[in-house]
Amino acid sequence: MKNKETILLLGNSGRSHALALHLKKRDISLISWAPTINPGIAKLADITIEEKYIKDDHKILKIASKAKYAIIGPETPLIDGIVDCLEKKDIRVFGPNAKNARIEGSKVYMRQLLHRHDILGNIDFDVATSLDELVDRLNNNYQVAVKPDGLTGGKGVKVWGSHFKDKDMVFDYAKKILDEDGIVLLEELIVGTEFSLQAIVKGDKMIFLPLVKDYKRAYENDVGPNTGSMGSCSFADHKLPYVSDDQLELAKQIMRDVILGLNEENGEYNGFLYGQFMLAKDGIKIIEFNARLGDPEAINVFGLLETPLLDILDELYDDRIPEIKLKNDASVCVYVVPDGYPEKPEEGALIDIDQSLIDNAIFASVKEKDGNFYATKSRSLAVISYAPTLEEAYKEAYSKLPRTHDNLRFRNDIGKEFLK
Repeated sequence: MKNKETILLLGNSGRSHALALHLKKRDISLISWAPTINPGIAKLADITIEEKYIKDDHKILKIASKAKYAIIGPETPLIDGIVDCLEKKDIRVFGPNAKNARIEGSKVYMRQLLHRHDILGNIDFDVATSLDELVDRLNNNYQVAVKPDGLTGGKGVKVWGSHFKDKDMVFDYAKKILDEDGIVLLEELIVGTEFSLQAIVKGDKMIFLPLVKDYKRAYENDVGPNTGSMGSCSFADHKLPYVSDDQLELAKQIMRDVILGLNEENGEYNGFLYGQFMLAKDGIKIIEFNARLGDPEAINVFGLLETPLLDILDELYDDRIPEIKLKNDASVCVYVVPDGYPEKPEEGALIDIDQSLIDNAIFASVKEKDGNFYATKSRSLAVISYAPTLEEAYKEAYSKLPRTHDNLRFRNDIGKEFLK
């Protein structure tokens, strides 16, 4: 009997649970490695390692030596250089090296890369590394977006109009970031409609995935603070009704140009790439890039991807570009979060779900004890539905949500604006 292939998966988010479900479409032995256990992934894994991501060569070799692929879900180990350590041990890794992961790990690096390579869609930006520089930049223009340079989990960006009402508010927040990090990014304020495009990348080979719209604001009608995302939707034709074919092709070309720049500066880019764009009055603008898939956008996509990811990787590593097959379904994904999320989340709420939802939920940051599930301070779980139309997917997704949700909440309008 042929031995099963072993796959090492790093990550414990909803994105990683969705990826684990997809990977198990092929008959594999799955090793899960994460700092805390995701009960959904643990149910699928043959081996579960609950341990921080470390860069100890001996320990990495012990964990990963039998793996055909190591697939990295979250951004932190990518930025910290886990891929570089794995590759030193001749382990085949799907995830960018630390230098390439700076496309997400440093917003300043991302903007400067776009500028150096004259990539379409970049916006005006300033960097301040001292109080004098900050005062000077804001005297020129204070109606800006203020961003920390590093990772923020989608919750550190604040913008004029939504979060700031006067110059003093802008200065106070920018100074707070500067004091903490020694650097702050000030970006041109852009207004428009967002969309996300994701790709599987191996060197100069790119496979684009269906377009997804996500909902970052905490509350209905896109108000409140930014979150990691409260949900997402996609359409049966794998497009979005407000993104034209020409705009989609332009976004794809922008991502190709970004990969060419990264390959030139840092060596071959291997892994997922997530591009977030805005359709502004004067064209497509780049909001950010991530060195991994979006969460929850990955949840939508992995349920649509009929071609196993491992088959795709096999082809790419054999220097071929595979054809992929996708279900022609719409999808709606809704996240359940603790009350107060993202600013003051309430931890410990019992998540009252029946067995059918336990079997079908995408688990994120939850604790399991004695068969019950409890919220932590981050997003708890997602429900996802697929159907021939968005309206059907919307109705089905919301019918799956927990019957009672004391101390928990979710947005009721994921995809709603597109319903007839």
